[in-house]
Amino acid sequence: MREKRIAVLGLARSGTALAEALAARGVSVAAGDRKRRDEIESAPAIEAAGVELFAGGPDPAMLDGAELLAISPGVPLSHAIPAEARRRGIPVLSELEVAWRILEEEAEGKNVWVAVTGTNGKSTVSTWIAEILRRDRRDVALAGNIGTALSSFCASRRPRFFVVEVSSFQLETIDRFRADVAVVTNVTPDHLDRHGTLAAYAAAKARVFENQRDGDAAIVNEDDPGSAAFRPPARRIGFSTRKAAPGGAWSADGALWSEIGGERRRLCAAAEVALPGLHNLENALASAAAAELAGASPEAIRSGLTLFAGLPHRTELVAVAEGVAWVDDSKGTNPDAVVKSLAGFPDGRVILILGGSEKGSDFSILARPVARKARLVLTIGQSAEKIERAIAGAETRRAGDMERAVDLAAEAARPGDTVLLSPACASFDQYRNFEERGDHFRGLVLGRVAHGA
Repeated sequence: MREKRIAVLGLARSGTALAEALAARGVSVAAGDRKRRDEIESAPAIEAAGVELFAGGPDPAMLDGAELLAISPGVPLSHAIPAEARRRGIPVLSELEVAWRILEEEAEGKNVWVAVTGTNGKSTVSTWIAEILRRDRRDVALAGNIGTALSSFCASRRPRFFVVEVSSFQLETIDRFRADVAVVTNVTPDHLDRHGTLAAYAAAKARVFENQRDGDAAIVNEDDPGSAAFRPPARRIGFSTRKAAPGGAWSADGALWSEIGGERRRLCAAAEVALPGLHNLENALASAAAAELAGASPEAIRSGLTLFAGLPHRTELVAVAEGVAWVDDSKGTNPDAVVKSLAGFPDGRVILILGGSEKGSDFSILARPVARKARLVLTIGQSAEKIERAIAGAETRRAGDMERAVDLAAEAARPGDTVLLSPACASFDQYRNFEERGDHFRGLVLGRVAHGA
């Protein structure tokens, strides 16, 4: 890095990894977090590395002498420290941007970058692409919003295939970040409590394309109104489950097809795709297109499409007990995700658990699919009342918390039903994250229902 002093705000995984990477390069680092020092798990390690820690506020003095401010995804631009940095003329960049610069400047060869964003499916698509590339014997680093900070790879200079899940929060503060292959899975209303409007949210997502060049590839979902209108500067590659996508990837006649290489090629039968549901057919097409553009062989693509195991908490079957399927879709944190999840189940046979913390979502889009698919809705958490108003007409019961919801679902379920946790909300009113929520649901199902406890 050319900068001699950098401030880092937010000391969760990404901020900590970046502070350590910068300190290892001889950069003077000031790191701040709202938590007290004794609450910051990484405090002893980063202080031992020479990082100056500003805890419990933090104090704007952390910006003194800084040439840029790097922020973690959870820090909004409206926060006092980024606002003060802008007032002082200090650039505000994401951890993603700074880590990308380090990796590009120091690589002993050519990195290949695949970036994936979107409202729903981005974690599945990122992992699926990485799976295909690994089957092709590529040296793959899966990083970003999916859980492993990009900065944590800065210790190595060897070139890799970086598959990076990027969020709208991270994209707000990029500058030069560029991917050889960039994917937008879809854009539907989400995080409006932070972005304010759908247009602003979509604009943040579209930034994944803005630094691309003629030789790069931009992959968009032709079936999704929120992203199909994007016109990136790079080669535009479409994918679709409804129609042919010339020069792209699509499903038709019971198979998945690609025309990315110039000639039409059958990827696999649709029935062979490892993960069920229409939304996963979209995910499979996006993944296959990105992997092909990154250089994966047809054999690796087919193998990855048909053998991928999927990710936890994404329409994951937990158990089948007395003819009732229990499914964990805790990652369904917005209404559109729930609509797509419901589409994979028979009409009138779902007992749906909805609710959680408020993100400014419009739950009214749930009314029709819930009326068609669910015979009972159990609401939990902070947004229960708002959801009940939005789906008025559906049979609902206020459960309040997960334990009560699982008990009520077990009482109501009949053989052939599916009990689906797909909350349409974030988890922060009752849980630390969607993983903890899904794990709690799984534990209750296995303890109280599947094992008859």
